[in-house]
Amino acid sequence: INNDTDKVNQFFSQSLMQFIGSLITMTGAVILLLAINLPLALAALSPAILLWIFTKSVSPWIRRKNEASLASLGDLSAEIQESLANFRVVVAFNRRDYFRERFEEVNNENYNKSMQAGIANIILTPVYTFASNIGQLIVLSLGIWLIIRGHFSIGLLISFISYITSFYNPLRQLAALWANFQLALAAWDRISHLLSFENNLKIINDRSKDGNSSYLRFRDVSFSYPNGKEVLHNVSFDLQRGRTYAFVGPTGGGKTTTASLIARLYDATKGSILLDGRDIRSFTPSERASKIGFILQEPLLFSGTVRENITYGNPECAALTNDQLEQALEDVQLSGLIKRFDKGLDTPVQTGGDGISLGQKQIIAFMRAILRKPEILILDEATANIDTVTEQQLEAIMKNLPETTTRVIIAHRLNTIENADEIFFVNSGKIIAAGSFDEALRLLMNEKMES
Repeated sequence: INNDTDKVNQFFSQSLMQFIGSLITMTGAVILLLAINLPLALAALSPAILLWIFTKSVSPWIRRKNEASLASLGDLSAEIQESLANFRVVVAFNRRDYFRERFEEVNNENYNKSMQAGIANIILTPVYTFASNIGQLIVLSLGIWLIIRGHFSIGLLISFISYITSFYNPLRQLAALWANFQLALAAWDRISHLLSFENNLKIINDRSKDGNSSYLRFRDVSFSYPNGKEVLHNVSFDLQRGRTYAFVGPTGGGKTTTASLIARLYDATKGSILLDGRDIRSFTPSERASKIGFILQEPLLFSGTVRENITYGNPECAALTNDQLEQALEDVQLSGLIKRFDKGLDTPVQTGGDGISLGQKQIIAFMRAILRKPEILILDEATANIDTVTEQQLEAIMKNLPETTTRVIIAHRLNTIENADEIFFVNSGKIIAAGSFDEALRLLMNEKMES
């Protein structure tokens, strides 16, 4: 996308003014040519008509070649980015040969596509130059013939040649500019494809409440990913305010999908999900985000500082000074976690969270969610990469959340779910209320034995 925007920017910042200037010069030259001698002007400009037909015919081909070149360049960038992001795996498995083979493959593909695009972009220049020479030859030949017939003068012929040169020289420049225009169009097509994406999580106007006391309800919910199998089938359960719920089950059973549906990262394929008595689709994104806190299995951080990351999407905390923010962290017993970072709130965070450990990333994601004071807090393996001492500290912090806060915990470690008020077993498209910890353990063991 950076390369595409750069191509569009180059056309508007460099080529566009030259394009307009050439058109103005050509228009002036045409007016003067027609004023001097209409028949001779029409004859001299006839190659330009053929050029217009030729250009109109080859422009789609030039555009396709540029689109293919931009796509191959994107593939090359993606391959380099993926290899650099996973260089530890490449080194650990000693697969530098695979890296070289993959890079050579996409690099050769990019070279071939770029060469084809380069040929397409310069094909207009020699054709325009040839047409320019033909136009000047027509003027010279007919001009001499008119002079012999006594219908033209040498002075007018010299002026005519000068004006026809002023027409065809900018036209030759337009050949290169037109190729740049086709390149910019190809880049813009790729950009507009991204900009055309629309949010498929539509907001509905139904704000009626069902009168049930449950804070969150799944009613006959089914969900399947596009072109994928059904993950959940006719699932129904209720979550009450202030209680802790654990969702357990084998890998790939649908636990994270359930959490994503609770947070409305997806919409149910069938059935309905009610939040605080209302259809979850009736909440605006800001309303929903203020009620639901979600700590993802793989914490996502942005380049900047720890402060910027923990206040992300929280305008109230973002407006606080460092002292005020530290006090806010103290109020929710998070200040001790800040001490785990060398420079506290000002600890730099690189792109993708590089430079800090995975455990520290999860701590930042935890603080970001807690500071929002959500009514329902979802933890998707949020303590999987945290040491036992820190995990106990986070559990103590969660116990001190407001009594009305509903906690949804997804975990594989049994000690994480041992203190849950209710446990649900998720597998094979179903969510079963396991009841006690022992019952959940029995279901898990049975599932492993069947596997």
